Amino acid sequence: MRFNYEELCNIDSPEWHDEDEYTVIGGDDEHVPQLRLPRHVKRDTVPSDSIGVLDSGLAELMNELDLGSKIPGPSRLKPGIWRKRTKSLSKSESKPFNPTPARHSYEPEMFLNLRESLAKSILMKLETLERDNAERVQEVKNEKERIRMEQQRIEEEQKRKAEEQARIRREEAEKLRQRAEMERKQQLEEQKRKEAERKRLEEERRKQEAAEKELKAQEEAKKVFGLTNFSKVEDFFKHYKHRIKAIKSEIVEPVKKDTSLKSILSKHKRKINPKFGQLTNSEQHLATIFSELSSLVDETKANQLGYQWILNFIAKALVSQAETEVRVKPESALPLGKLALNLLARYPELLDFLMARFVKKCPLVIGFTCNINSEEGRYKMGWKRAQNDTWEEETSYDERMGGITTLFSVITRLPLPLEIISSQAHPLPIVHSWQMLARIANTHTDLLTNTHFVVLGSWWDAAAAQFVQAYGNQARKLMSLLTNDLTNAVAERKYVGAARLRILSEDYETSGTLKSFPEMNA
Repeated sequence: MRFNYEELCNIDSPEWHDEDEYTVIGGDDEHVPQLRLPRHVKRDTVPSDSIGVLDSGLAELMNELDLGSKIPGPSRLKPGIWRKRTKSLSKSESKPFNPTPARHSYEPEMFLNLRESLAKSILMKLETLERDNAERVQEVKNEKERIRMEQQRIEEEQKRKAEEQARIRREEAEKLRQRAEMERKQQLEEQKRKEAERKRLEEERRKQEAAEKELKAQEEAKKVFGLTNFSKVEDFFKHYKHRIKAIKSEIVEPVKKDTSLKSILSKHKRKINPKFGQLTNSEQHLATIFSELSSLVDETKANQLGYQWILNFIAKALVSQAETEVRVKPESALPLGKLALNLLARYPELLDFLMARFVKKCPLVIGFTCNINSEEGRYKMGWKRAQNDTWEEETSYDERMGGITTLFSVITRLPLPLEIISSQAHPLPIVHSWQMLARIANTHTDLLTNTHFVVLGSWWDAAAAQFVQAYGNQARKLMSLLTNDLTNAVAERKYVGAARLRILSEDYETSGTLKSFPEMNA
């Protein structure tokens, strides 16, 4: 087979385009020649004597081409691949290069191996290039990812610092706000304290003025009448007795006739009545009961008749509680009295009903006294009939009068709640205690009974300490008149109540202090 380099490189020849006959080696790179090698030798066209024979000139040219140097990469075709054949030829033929084609022996497998080597080298280089390119791309991606992560880290760090600074600013602002709020609260508390102190001083001043006014009134009364004007006291008594009758005819009876209203009020009555017996020595519990009672009373305001009926029922319940519980446990009058005072402050109409009940059950609270030698006299003074239609025992009567007086006295000496002390007057101020004591002190000795001294002793336990605070030296004079002059006036009667009253006075003179009921817990 014969062919030269120009034939191998002549890619434009039409006969080279048959891909079944030739293999293309090389690419489009201008530095790498593109070679086409025959796939097989056509035995019918190639003379038998030319098989395996390579023209010496072509062999020399192919050796000088150094095709391996034209292939990029580390795998290059080693020079001399053609020289091995030509060297042997040159030794046997010592004549110079003859351009005339010569016949040499040639093995077709060498070109096949050359083709495979070139193909493998190129493929290896392409794989190397692709791998290097992939590594470079991966490096670029890694670098971009690193830059992105670094940028993200920087942004997060900046965001964290910004959030931290914002948090610090918020905390500082919150501290400033809390400090300002605390200062504001302290200012408000200081203002409230000053206001409460001012109101307390104002109340004390008002009480002092009221006491002085009462003293002047008493002195004027003594000048005009010599003693208490009992005719006026009796007018008060009659007024409240008539009020009791009016309540029955104008409120109680109409409600009985209105079955619908009666049913509603009966339900309220069943809810209200137990509340008075649930009182304890706790201020918080007292506030709860007061709130519950207020809600029940407010529900009846839409109906004026029902509203008055409920207030009358509450007045009866308060006095009844004094008759039953306070008579055996005097200190229980404190929570009961506070509840009564709160109700009086919230519902001013209650005072008329409560005073009517107080006077009906114990007229001594207004200083009224009459002879009890007759049934009418006993009825007026609040005596009760027993089941066998006889009068109740004197001891039972005295205990009931003492319980009612204790509640009345506690209400007079209790201050109004701070939130309303400046907006309204006390419904039953301590001047009522002064009136009761002064009228009993001026009562004719023929009308005095043990009950009068029991009532005075109950008042002493409930309100003496606050009475002295309100009236000072004048109070001490009146108390001395009651415990000394009045008890001496009936000394021969051996009243137990009078003896106890003297003991209370002696304890006060000895110790210099007046005992009072223990204050309620928070």
